[in-house]
Amino acid sequence: MKHIIAVLLAFVLASCATSNEKLLSHADNLKSHKRFGVCYGYGCKYYQQTGLTDTEWQNVRDVFAPAAQTPEDERKMISKAIALIEQYIGPKTGTDKDKARAVVINFSTKTQMDCIDEAFNSTSYLYLLRQDGLIRLHTLGGHLRRNLSDLTYPHSTATIHEIGKEITIEGEGHYVVDSWFHENGALAEIVPAKQWKGRWYPDKKLKRYNFSAS
Repeated sequence: MKHIIAVLLAFVLASCATSNEKLLSHADNLKSHKRFGVCYGYGCKYYQQTGLTDTEWQNVRDVFAPAAQTPEDERKMISKAIALIEQYIGPKTGTDKDKARAVVINFSTKTQMDCIDEAFNSTSYLYLLRQDGLIRLHTLGGHLRRNLSDLTYPHSTATIHEIGKEITIEGEGHYVVDSWFHENGALAEIVPAKQWKGRWYPDKKLKRYNFSAS
C-alpha cells in the first residue's frame, strides 16, 4: 500500500507552491497511529507531525466493531472513522475550525484545508486504518482528480477499491472518500468514483458529527 502513499506524495509535492522537505519522509512515518504528519494551509503549505493516543485510536477501532459484514457497511464505518480522526487531529493542528469546501481566494488559509490537503490526509488515515486490520473489505486507491478540461476549479480526492471487484479507475467498486465537502469532523462522503467524476456535489453541507449522540 505504501506505493499509493508515494504516488500521492509526489502529486502533493508537484502541486505545492513551496516545496516542503518534511513531506519526503511522510511515507516512512506511517507506521503507527501515535506519530504521523498532516497537511493544511492549501496545497500542503504546512505539514505538522502529530498523532493519536492509544485511547483515541481505540475509539477509532470501536467504530469498526462489530466488523462489517458487507462492503457497504464498511464504507459507512470508514466515513465515521475519518470524521472521528479529524475531530481528534483538529485541535492538535489548529484545523478544528476548517470550513466546508475551500474558497479559491482566501487570505487566511493557515488553519484551512483545500482538496489537496484533504486528499493527502484522508489517504494517510485510510492507510493507518487498513494497516491495523480495520478496513478488511477494501484496498487503498490512488488519488482521483476532476475538472481538468473545463473552466471549473480542479478537485482531488482519496479513493478506495472494493475487494472482489476489478481494480479499475472509475469502474464498479471504485469509491471516493471525500472529506472536503464538509467542515472538520463531519462524515466523509463516500460515493462511486464515476458518479463523483461527473462533478457530483452533496445536497447539503454537513456539520461536525456528534459521536456522543450516535
